[in-house]
Amino acid sequence: MHYHAHVYWSSEGERETALSLRKDLEDLGLSLGRVWDVEVGPHPLPMYQVNYSDSDAYVVEELLSSSGLSVLLHEDTGDDLRDHTEGARWLGKPLDLDLEWLRAYAEMKLDNKEV
Repeated sequence: MHYHAHVYWSSEGERETALSLRKDLEDLGLSLGRVWDVEVGPHPLPMYQVNYSDSDAYVVEELLSSSGLSVLLHEDTGDDLRDHTEGARWLGKPLDLDLEWLRAYAEMKLDNKEV
């Protein structure tokens, strides 16, 4: 199974923590997404994404848990709405995702497959 983690921040201090954590994740050889200093997609705060697999899950999730940041962990099955809800759990303070954005994105993906 593959997973994504979304690491969020809401202050300059949290951003510094998140970027320091990012360096540790890079050192583990993980694939990291772009740093977003604005809200993007369904995500209500600035963030970046971490991609990892079962074999990395324990060390990644322990590292993320120790950060004190809000982190969304979710399965990566290709069903974005399901992955960000039923297939998700939070470390730190849970945030409200824009589920309407995810629903619209899922519909757009379906429409594009039909063309």
